[in-house]
Amino acid sequence: MINSASSVVLNSEKCAPDALSENALSELVPKPRTLEQTGIPARILETLLLKHLSQATDLDVTSLSQSLALSGNLVDLLLQKLKAEALVEVRSDGRFERGMRYGLTQKGRQFAQHELQRDGYLGPVPIPLELYKQLVIHQSSKHEAITPDSLKAGLNDLILPDKLVAQLGPALNSGRAIFIYGLPGTGKTYVSRRLVRLFQSNVLIPYAVCIGHQVLQVFDPIIHEKIEPAVTQSLNNQNINTKSLRLDDGHDDRLVLCKRPEVVVGGELTAEMLEVSMDPTYKINRAPLQMKANNGILLIDDLGRQKISVDAILNRWIVPLEERIDYLSMASGEHFDIPFEQVLVFSSNIHPSRLADDAFLRRIGYKIEFEPISQDDYHYLWQQECNKHGISLAQDSLTLVVNRLHLENGVPFLPCYPRDLVLMCSNQIDFFQLAPQINQKLIESVWNSYFVDQIDPE
Repeated sequence: MINSASSVVLNSEKCAPDALSENALSELVPKPRTLEQTGIPARILETLLLKHLSQATDLDVTSLSQSLALSGNLVDLLLQKLKAEALVEVRSDGRFERGMRYGLTQKGRQFAQHELQRDGYLGPVPIPLELYKQLVIHQSSKHEAITPDSLKAGLNDLILPDKLVAQLGPALNSGRAIFIYGLPGTGKTYVSRRLVRLFQSNVLIPYAVCIGHQVLQVFDPIIHEKIEPAVTQSLNNQNINTKSLRLDDGHDDRLVLCKRPEVVVGGELTAEMLEVSMDPTYKINRAPLQMKANNGILLIDDLGRQKISVDAILNRWIVPLEERIDYLSMASGEHFDIPFEQVLVFSSNIHPSRLADDAFLRRIGYKIEFEPISQDDYHYLWQQECNKHGISLAQDSLTLVVNRLHLENGVPFLPCYPRDLVLMCSNQIDFFQLAPQINQKLIESVWNSYFVDQIDPE
């Protein structure tokens, strides 16, 4: 439990967050009962409250409690202190139903505007860095074992050869980095983006983390998918205001229950995306990609196509891969470290030995090659894609595809071809108002449109 600002301890003996039970969550990360138990310096709490008040004419304790993710009694304590400093004043028109409302004094508004120019973060109170570290380690995916059955069940919409299953499972259980390579179209990205679904547990993500006297925003609604605990869902179904019921009880609302994050970045990757950044417009410190991906998966796709050199990308990961710790700096220069607890996946069409030296490849536990699929699996994919588009496939057409178009031309059986070629056939059928059937003439037409001769005629 959280004891004080100097001693923040996660109740790690309690249930993991995947239970989706409010009781389990409140035992794991109980709501702070005192200002000291937030683990955040008092001045940051006060400043954040003032900034929230600056966004409205006046607010009541309930509204501020929801905005700050703090219990109402803690918000009241902050208000009383700020009132004594002549930064906040009571505003009430005497109507009982409005209750006590608070607004900024002129002095308070000037102070809030000055602070917004320095740090524009306007969200719930951050959690202390120490609690964040404990939480990330407690929620590591290494605590959840993947088995052959769970891997096949989680990827049941994909065709996975036994060899691939035997490599992917242990690689995920190891928690070490994975290097996936192979020909374009073998399904590297498609499979990689579905690996995170194999982990059934959910994780708690903080809205923000306090680094010294600065706030670092972590929660990203584009990356982090919220999940409401079962109790909250039940209350919502009954149209009960859950926030008003949980001002003083429940789990720490500074944390959001989410699915394990999945961060995918390709050719747009830059060195700056892997470091703490300061948004110049909103004056907000934003967490780097790998911090947002903690307890999930970070996929660096199409390695070798980025503007930043491959050496620079790989060198950035040497220390985190070796020590399981990532060292970061705030824009102000303050240094800190966080656990590196994620499955880091590199995906490339280029063989690993051409991209990295032996020293780096040694730090990557698993190098997995994605190869062309078997003829039987290729047949199955064609039928599956035809069924999806409501198109029949004559047997002689499939024989033509396999024997003459593939084997005679030396074209490997890649899983992307049935998807792309059947879709092109469907486009032709719709345009020319043809019968929903793939015949030899149609497949030859789309094949010639899809593939380009290797030799460009003069």
